[in-house]
Amino acid sequence: MSRPQAIVLFLILISALSVFAKNKDKGYPEGWLPITPQELSVKEVPNDPGADAIQLYMAYYKDDDARFISVYKRIRILRESGRERADVEIPIEPGQSLKELAARTIHPDQKIVDFTGKPFERTIIKTRGVKFLAQAFTLPDVTVGSIIEYRYVIALPPHVVSPISAWPIQGDLFTVKENLRFRAYQGVVNVPSEWRNIVPRSQVSYSYLNEIDPNLPQKKEGNLMELELQNVPKFDTEEYMPPEDDFRPALLFYYGGRETSSPDRFWDEWQKSTTEYVDKFIGNSREIHDAAMQATSGETDPEKKLRRLYTRAQQIRNLTFERERTDQEKKDEHLKRNSSAQEVLQRGYGTSWEINATFTAMARAAGLEANLLGVSDRKERSFNKIILWPGQLDSSAVMVSFAGKDFVLDPGTRFCPFGLLRWRNSGVTALKYGNTNGGFITTPEAQSSALRRMAHVTLDADGNLSGQISVEFKGEDALEHRLEALNQDEAGRRKGLEDEVKGWFPQDAVVTLQESGGWDSIDDPLVVRFKVEVPSFASVTGKRVLLPAFFFRTLQKNMFTSQFRRYPITFPFPFTEDDELAVALPAGYAVEEPPYRRKINLAYAGFEISSQLKDHELITERELSFKQTELPPEKYEELKNFFSVVQKGDEGHAVLRREE
Repeated sequence: MSRPQAIVLFLILISALSVFAKNKDKGYPEGWLPITPQELSVKEVPNDPGADAIQLYMAYYKDDDARFISVYKRIRILRESGRERADVEIPIEPGQSLKELAARTIHPDQKIVDFTGKPFERTIIKTRGVKFLAQAFTLPDVTVGSIIEYRYVIALPPHVVSPISAWPIQGDLFTVKENLRFRAYQGVVNVPSEWRNIVPRSQVSYSYLNEIDPNLPQKKEGNLMELELQNVPKFDTEEYMPPEDDFRPALLFYYGGRETSSPDRFWDEWQKSTTEYVDKFIGNSREIHDAAMQATSGETDPEKKLRRLYTRAQQIRNLTFERERTDQEKKDEHLKRNSSAQEVLQRGYGTSWEINATFTAMARAAGLEANLLGVSDRKERSFNKIILWPGQLDSSAVMVSFAGKDFVLDPGTRFCPFGLLRWRNSGVTALKYGNTNGGFITTPEAQSSALRRMAHVTLDADGNLSGQISVEFKGEDALEHRLEALNQDEAGRRKGLEDEVKGWFPQDAVVTLQESGGWDSIDDPLVVRFKVEVPSFASVTGKRVLLPAFFFRTLQKNMFTSQFRRYPITFPFPFTEDDELAVALPAGYAVEEPPYRRKINLAYAGFEISSQLKDHELITERELSFKQTELPPEKYEELKNFFSVVQKGDEGHAVLRREE
């Protein structure tokens, strides 16, 4: 990992010490809290009579000094569907370990059944070869009316303090009482010398986001911060909403010093300090200059020169999109940390950040104005200036400017075409590093994704469907498929594609991948072909057959059915779906009634589907386009009506009649 990556992750190194032995007061309950008659009598959730469970008590305590997180939860099951909460997952981040666990079920007659098993490991996320695990277990003998409770302690890495901590204030259950505590690290924080001007020692400050309670945390003895809340409503999510963390209440704690006195000061100092590091990494070496001249030899047009430099940068081996290696593996493969753009070119490899910095260096050497960007990611949380944490800018890109035009480019992402940014880094806040022209900008909006599907299938007299499907992915969708495939072997890639396409069909469909191509291309479409078999696809009744004219599912079946909307509606990127489906009819059948043609257009979306009979084939053509990535709640009713038309069009049927 390069120094800039380590700083963006912003883990603060602390001196080695045996922290678990130094605190006798662990700060978390070692036994069960008493159960009150009131808890045993709870039957409903206030203002939510259909809720399947209620959280009677939740305690969360993070101690950066003693290096643990303690959690205690008590939940009463109110409905049959609430029994699913007996299956518990405890996320364990890299470097953490489950230190203690106890769990039990209390029946309405107060009979207690203890959990006596052992948790098992379950993978919940997997990205770029790194597994994020959970310890999972199931509470025993849970019935409606039962109280389930569990407590656990997670041991934190002994030599690393995260610079930011958050209390989990609002979850997916109404909570009667919460107790939240945080103790900061009490020792001296050691950081790399070149960053000490912005990361001094261990002063702690905090910020409220999306406040749910006007009370402020109380500071107790031993630098302990504590907050008690009552009757905390659950957090209600909505389909296709922005990142939940943009709206979920949170109280964040930071380590820092003078730079945390205001957001403007924090980000100004971060920009200046990072600019100094970036300029040092880029340098002014002869090797960078020669590489730039060689890549642009004979070219005078600035944009064509830029495209050549982009191609050259993408030829560098990209370690970010390879699996994570151990220190020993890096040593065996002679992989070293690069300290300059010159070393990136000499060694022929680098991280995403290092490749973008090297591209910046070559663009400058070619006489172009270029600045490295720290870019936020809107997949998990939108950038928020009052969150004083540089980890929000955990991606990078490069801005190149000439002739009044700005190009925001990302050669540090594998397979990313010139002029395209990943959707998660599009239309977001970025920080431009520069001594005279630095500051916040907004990256260009996401470009459109195109999905093209063509099907040639045959329907038999019993209603079974079989044939071939060809699928083309372009733009953002193609890029995401290519990046996801980097984490998979051939069998995993095949299964992923087959599962994706199978999700477009009825549950009993059999989908088999036949061939695929374009995985290593940047600008060409990603093309895959499948064989498909769908038993009982059409309904046969006497002399008539009811045939669905379109057999791919809409984005989400029955989407946007609620009456009201609280949050904006978001899609990752604009998209088009272009479909042509040809169904060869069984011998002796004719179309008695074709499906209805449907069409609707909005300023930002369009849909049309129609069918015709040609050479004894029912040919259905469909086009769906959506040009926006975010719409305000006020547009919900309009959008709801639009997708209602889409769904009705997709569910159109043709009536076939057997000829005498």
